This record gives sequence, structure tokens and C-alpha cells, in this order.
Amino acid sequence: MLAAHYRGSYLKEVRMARLSRNMDSGIAYVLAQDAANEQNNLALDLFGDETDSVLIEQKHWGIFNLATVKSFVLTDTLKQVFLMGHETTSDAVAVYLSDEDRPLSVSGDTRITGNAEVPKAGMRKSYVDSRPYSGDQLVYGKISDSKRTLNGLESKWIKEIETELDFDPAKLPTLNGGDEQVSFFAEAKKFNASALSQLGTQLSGQVILYSDTTVKIAATAQLDNTIIYAKSIVVADGFKGNCQLFARDSITLGNAVTLTYPSVLGLVSREKMVDQAKITLGKNNRFEGIIFSYEPKRSALQTLVSIGEQSSVQGEVYATGLLKLGKQVKVAGKVSCNRFIMQTPATLYENFLIDVVLNRKARNRMYLSSAIFTGVAENKKILRWEN
Repeated sequence: MLAAHYRGSYLKEVRMARLSRNMDSGIAYVLAQDAANEQNNLALDLFGDETDSVLIEQKHWGIFNLATVKSFVLTDTLKQVFLMGHETTSDAVAVYLSDEDRPLSVSGDTRITGNAEVPKAGMRKSYVDSRPYSGDQLVYGKISDSKRTLNGLESKWIKEIETELDFDPAKLPTLNGGDEQVSFFAEAKKFNASALSQLGTQLSGQVILYSDTTVKIAATAQLDNTIIYAKSIVVADGFKGNCQLFARDSITLGNAVTLTYPSVLGLVSREKMVDQAKITLGKNNRFEGIIFSYEPKRSALQTLVSIGEQSSVQGEVYATGLLKLGKQVKVAGKVSCNRFIMQTPATLYENFLIDVVLNRKARNRMYLSSAIFTGVAENKKILRWEN
């Protein structure tokens, strides 16, 4: 009996080690797939002897890839689920400004660390409010010419976001104000949030909210991995969380808001909009992740991304239009736009950077981007383990 007990324990340990190795093989397989050959559901017999099987399921979670890998031998199973991102170590650009035949002017305590792709008109030092540029060089990196337009966003991702934004929330159950915690091993839960006057509950895991009006997120709300699609979204002062927010008209963050990595603010506007579509961050915000705006065709009122004074961004800011940076804004990463604007009490400046810090080298080395950006490296890595 004792021998049988130890033999059973030993065989169990061997099976567990085998499942673990097969799990690692499945994860490596997912990470090695390029975007063109991704398959949503795939069953693999790793060694062709019908004893080592791996089941792979993939889908998009916001603007990231989500994969579930299950390793099984007979009735024994291991499974893991994770978000994936793309490496950005080869991209050393801190600033990309489309060429509109206007130079980029820097003033005050502005510092650009990393490469800069700017119009052929170049860069220059300027006086603003009787203050000169205090740096000893324009860019602490290389300067090269930009193109007339930004590097685009991948159409399949934009179409997918537009489909979600146009989805009729009336087809879904109404969010009743209670807490929702949904495992990533289960099916995602989708709710209609149109009737909510304010969102103040705890939502965690695979929860997606849809609204054809404005969603207001209270400071007391607890969001972890939540996705929201709405006409417009307003986040109250002092909110802290992790979420991906997508809107048609506007996304507005109050003051002292903290959104942790990998959060996303995505604005996808329509053609011929009456009002300017915009993302607005208040003062003293702390944002980690990706901010982007998109319009299908360049309009007179281009989309606007506005970041308030003393706010910091760790990640990427991409504006298919205008980018407004308040004084003492710090971006550890990359910014891309058609035009910079800066507002003082007396004047509106175009293509001026005043007292802002744009530092590509300061971005965390573990940061991973999204495949929504064209030209992103194919090298995928695990961004976050889910449960």
C-alpha cells in the first residue's frame, strides 16, 4: 500500500510536469504567431502521438489580444489566460509631428529626449511670455523629416471598435447597479448602461458596458479591466482604476484621476460631426497606457486630445488631429499628432511646446504597445496574466 501510494504521487508529479511543459509550448506558439496567421480557436497535438494536446483560444479585449491556453492529458488539465502586447524597444521616437509646412517651436523649460520627426521647416527656439528656451540643444536625440500624414491605425481594429460603438445596447440586460466580477476563463458579460445616472459599483474581469448616451463614472467606482463603449464618457475627479474607454463624441477626465497600465482612452469619431470630437484630461492626472483619437477623413474641426497642467502620461499619445499640452505636462513615451496647440491667457499658439517634458527613454522598459498601430513590431510578449 505504501509503495502504491508513493507510485501514485510520483506519477501525478510526472503528469503535472508534463502538463506544465506543454503549457509553456502552447504559450510560446501563441507568442510566435504573426498577426496575419492568428487563429481564434486551435487544437494542437504537440508531438503527434495523441497524448499531449493543447487548446488555444484567442480574441480581442479592447485593443489588446487575449489568449487562453489549455494543456490536457486525459482528464488532467492546466489552463492560463493572458493579455498580449507588442515590443516597442526599436522605436526611439519621442515626437512625431506631421508636415504642415510649419516649424516646431520650443520655449521655456521644454525638454525632448529621444528622436524627433518634424516638418521640413525644422525646429527653432522661441520666446513666450518673455521667457527663452532654457535648453542647450533642441532635441536630445536625432532630428529627421516627417511625412504629410501620421502613420495610420490598423483598419481591422478601427472597424471592430466602430462595430462595438454602433451596437444597440437595448439588446442587452440592464446593469442594475450591483457589483460584477467575471473570470477570464468564463464568458464575458455585457450590459446596457444607458439608463445609469452614474456608475459607482465594482466591476472586475470580463465585463463590457454599452451606452448610447453619456456614461458618468463616479470617484467611488472600482473598475479593473472593464471595457466601456459609449457616445461620451465622463470620469469624476479623484477616480482610480484600470479600464479601456471608447467613445464617439468625447471622453472627459476630471482632476487628479489615476488610470493604471494598461488603460486606454480611444476616440473614434464619425465623418461630418457638428462638434469637435475630443479627449480631455484635467489637471494632475496620472495615466499609464494608450491615448488615441481617430477620424476617417480629415475635417475642418480635427479631433483634439487635451492634457491638463501637471499631468503625466506613461505610454503613447496618438492624435489624428490636434494635441494640446498644458504647462508642466510630462510624457514618458511617444507623442504623435498633426499639430500641437498651446493656450495661454493671452494667446493661442500653434506648434509650440512650452514647459513640457517629452522623454522617450523614461518609459518603462517592460511597456508593451498595441497592434492597432501600423508598423508595430511583430514580437509579442505577455502583458498581463488574468484569472
